[in-house]
Amino acid sequence: MINKNSILITSLGRTGTEFFAKFFQDILPDCVSLHEPDIFELQSLKIPNYRDRLINAGIWRLVVLKLLGKWSLVKISDERFFGRIDGEKAAQFLVKQRESFISERPGSIYVESNIGYYGLLDVTPLAFKNHKAVLIVRDGRDWVRSAINWGEIYGKKGIRKYFSHTWPSAEKVPGDALASSWNQASEFQKACWAWANLNAYAIKTMQQNPAARMYKFEDIFKGPDRYDYLNDLVRFTTALPGIDPASLKKTDGWLDQKIHPSSNQFPAWQEWTAQQKNQFDEICGPLMSRLNYHY
Repeated sequence: MINKNSILITSLGRTGTEFFAKFFQDILPDCVSLHEPDIFELQSLKIPNYRDRLINAGIWRLVVLKLLGKWSLVKISDERFFGRIDGEKAAQFLVKQRESFISERPGSIYVESNIGYYGLLDVTPLAFKNHKAVLIVRDGRDWVRSAINWGEIYGKKGIRKYFSHTWPSAEKVPGDALASSWNQASEFQKACWAWANLNAYAIKTMQQNPAARMYKFEDIFKGPDRYDYLNDLVRFTTALPGIDPASLKKTDGWLDQKIHPSSNQFPAWQEWTAQQKNQFDEICGPLMSRLNYHY
């Protein structure tokens, strides 16, 4: 198993994962906090981003193993989502990918903010001796808009289509309502499908792990009690052996920042067409209602 105290933050992206990596690095002494160390971004030329990932992961992991498909947590999550591997096998792959990597990092606490854990929240207890995990879920209307504006879900173009993560699709899920028409579905419908189905799977796995908890993006970043929720998240995630709550820095001011915003090209829900609103209701409505998102 992975012996170092670990804090795992996951979501489908567009939920402040980069924020949490920087946040924990600042407030939590003696930790290393990384944002998606196994993901080599291709959407734009970001030299500092590439440099940091190469320093943290090394050329062997990030270039050689990555290109061979042997160093990608999100690939394991996708395999779990499709039912191609069971929990025991997923845990073995997880330990193989992360055990030496985490042990090599300095500090007594490892923090990783990564979409790759979305389908592994039920198997992390088999891989980590002491850990806490958090799933961040965002209002489907805002997530779909942000995901489309970001362009990294089902709208990849050029080289990104071949070298970056290929998100799960309904055509590979027998009996899914969009399976037979997936190739004709719009990018909007596909993003709706991803939000509803991948979040539902992540929530199901999270509920099997007593060391995992879900938080809403809006409660932490937008609500009037946002610092109460943020501080609750900190208390939950740092309830690990050897961590003294008194050693943590204050969280004041952190929620006044905006990290990794997307463009505003695709409109907000109020400006969607009647067809788009109906498609969203049909695909995302059940989970939106279950999570008490009212609209």
